[in-house]
Order: sequence, then C-alpha cells, then structure tokens
Amino acid sequence: MSDGSTLLLHTATRIRAAKGRAVVVKLGGSAMEVPAATRGMLDAVAALHTLGLKLILVHGGGKPIDRAMDAAGLKPVKIQGLRYTDDATLAIVARVLHEINAGLADQLATRGVSAVGLRDCVSGARLMLPGIDLRPVDLGRVGKVTEIEVARFGENLERSCISIVPSLALDEAGEWLNVNADSVAAGIAREIDTASVLFLTDTPGVLTDRTDPESRCSRLTVAECRALIAEGVIDGGMIPKVEACFEALEAGAARAVILDGRDTRSLLDDFLQPGSTGTEIVK
Repeated sequence: MSDGSTLLLHTATRIRAAKGRAVVVKLGGSAMEVPAATRGMLDAVAALHTLGLKLILVHGGGKPIDRAMDAAGLKPVKIQGLRYTDDATLAIVARVLHEINAGLADQLATRGVSAVGLRDCVSGARLMLPGIDLRPVDLGRVGKVTEIEVARFGENLERSCISIVPSLALDEAGEWLNVNADSVAAGIAREIDTASVLFLTDTPGVLTDRTDPESRCSRLTVAECRALIAEGVIDGGMIPKVEACFEALEAGAARAVILDGRDTRSLLDDFLQPGSTGTEIVK
C-alpha cells in the first residue's frame, strides 16, 4: 500500500471514530492576528466539515479588543491574568466579539460551509477570585460558565451546520459577562458528546524548553502535566490552557490537544498525522 493510500485509510478511520460526536475547536486570539493563519485554519475547518466532522468553533478576541479599547481611550487592566471588565469595557468586548463572530461565519460561507453564530447559548455567573487576604477579588463583568443551551447545538449538528461561539455568557438578568474562551470550550465539552477538544494557540505545544520548539511533548498524561506544572516547566499562560484540557477530558472528551494556530497545517495534520504537531493530553 502506498504512503498516500495509508494516509487516506488512516484519516478515514479517524473521521469514522469521531462520527456522530462533536469536535470542539477553540480559536486562539493571537493566532487569528495572522491573516494567512486564519485563512489556513478556516480552509482546514471547511475540509474537515466536508469529510463529515461535526465541528463547533469557540473564539475570543483579546488583541482586537485591546485595539478597540485604545481607540476609545481605555486602558486594559489585568487582575491575575484576567481582564477587569467594567461597563464601558464590556460594551467594547461584546461589540468586537460579535463582529469577529459574524466575520468567521461569513468567511466560512464563502467556502461553501453552513455556519451560524450562537452568541447567547452560554449562561454564566460573576467570577470572584480569592485574594491574598482571602477576600474575593472583584473582576467586574467577568463570568464563569454555568450552563450550555445544548438543544441549539444539537439542532446545528443535525443540520451539519457549524456553531460559532464567542467568549460571552448571559447572567440571570440577561446581561453580558466576559468569559474565558478556553473555559467556554471545556464547558461545551462537558455538556455535549465530544470526541476531542482542540485548542489553537500561539505555541507549538507544551515545551520542556520554551526557547526550543524541538522540545515539544507530543503526548502527555494528566499526571505528567501536573508534574511539569509542579516543576515549573509548564507555567504562565500555558497553565490555564492545560487546565482547560483537564476539564475537557474530565467532561468526557477522549482527547484534548494544544495546537499551534499560526501553522496553517496543524489542524489538518492532527487528523492526518497524529503526534506530528501540537501536544495531545490524555487521561
């Protein structure tokens, strides 16, 4: 059997294994800043959709939000790595995320893919973080995911329509909350039968030496990740990404993968040549 035939057979097997189950793809904001990367990612999404995968896309919009705030004369404030969100900031966050959401749907439509933005399918509650004095830290209109409107995702999956979800949630009063996109992706995995959750970021994966892309770990267990966190190998912004993988696995996903969203081939390569890109995290 030729290499091409083997690759096709392997890909068909992988697609068949995921048949009927959703694949959640979280689009990293930094990676989406590169137009060629965004085009390549959407081309890959369209190709996987054509092959029969049931996809759900989740996105944030950190850099465009920063630019919009700067244009409005507002300075971003971060508390424990999270954006403090007052009413003025929230208005900008919601507007920018809705624009990105509509733009992604339009770009997929030009590729012949049916996609719809689900902007109000996530419910949330205010997120309060513990401070050093054990008093709650108020982050303003920042939230955590409490509920996912499963039926609306199910309708789109049945129609082979891609759902595109921004990192927003509605509170009990019907007001917006700014939520973490990784948490939204993991929350969806918790409520929907999910084959895998793929986190597109601006790094090749988990690195044992952050200055050396060749130090990428192709596969790690949860226990191995926790050990690397304890050793300080996994630190900074990689910790919440890895923890989102933990949450997705705990929710029932068979695998969670951190991929380099700047690489136009990474999403397809994860299906074509497992282990050749990113870091797969399993139980």
